Amino acid sequence: MPMPEPFVPPHLPHGPAILAVDGGGTKTLAVRVGPDATVQAVQITKGCNPFDQPDWQNILTNLVTPLASGLQAAAFGIAGYGENRETGRLLRAHVHQLCPATPLSLTNDVDMACIGAFAGEAGVLLLSGTGSMAWASDGADQTARVGGWGPVFGDEGSAYWIGRKALQRVCQAMDGRAPEAKDFAQKICATMHWPDENPAALDALLGWYNQQERPRPAVAHCARLIDEMAEAGCPEARALITQAAQHLATLVQTARARFSEHTLPWSYAGSVFKSRLLRDTLTDLCGTPQPPRLPPVGGGIVQAARLAGWPIDAAWIARLAHALDA
Repeated sequence: MPMPEPFVPPHLPHGPAILAVDGGGTKTLAVRVGPDATVQAVQITKGCNPFDQPDWQNILTNLVTPLASGLQAAAFGIAGYGENRETGRLLRAHVHQLCPATPLSLTNDVDMACIGAFAGEAGVLLLSGTGSMAWASDGADQTARVGGWGPVFGDEGSAYWIGRKALQRVCQAMDGRAPEAKDFAQKICATMHWPDENPAALDALLGWYNQQERPRPAVAHCARLIDEMAEAGCPEARALITQAAQHLATLVQTARARFSEHTLPWSYAGSVFKSRLLRDTLTDLCGTPQPPRLPPVGGGIVQAARLAGWPIDAAWIARLAHALDA
């Protein structure tokens, strides 16, 4: 589904404000908040991951500029930050250009999501959307990252991983390497309106892929279909969702071990967690998750509020959670 064009507010309230930007692989969200935790403005547009979005600088500029006046602080959580020195330098330079003379925080979007999920306290945040990663924090200065190596080297258990594995299985079924997966492949082909016999199937699949402006999110979108098939009882689809959950459980378990704390609470963020089967499997493997106290962008709001010197307590967090859920 294409992301909507950013909404440009005609007027911004006067007085103090902070800004948080959650920039993922699929979408980028900016939220402007007042001292009483009220949301003053929201903008949303397509993803800004510098590793798969060449136009990331313009995306951030168009999103942030209408909201940047009179800010006391801003926090950016951008996918890919911290993974490459040169890309990190470019990101830092650009966000400082967007918010000159404003106290800034720039971190990875998963770090931001972890702060939001536990409202700054200790825990492991498991992210599984287009990509996958676990981020653990002791609630103070120590953090640990596990996974997040991208679609070529990692991202196991992510929506992209599920979609790629499913389409790979289609290819194997179509050319005879996996005859046991033929029914699975035919169901996917029917949903995608592709022929289900070669060479027409090969032509349709490769044609679809080559027509995608951003192939990675397009492949990741297929994970929703696989989960629907799993819910309907398809054995191949259930096996894929279960394997994804097992990979994600390893991220949580490894992150916990980095702190020698195997009972560190865990929470989650990302589109893959819409899957009931995946959530249930992860609960069996890692224990019951803690529902996120704030959405990912809420972690950025907490960071920005601290930078601005605003007093933050449990009541403020509760008001913010309500405002972001409205």
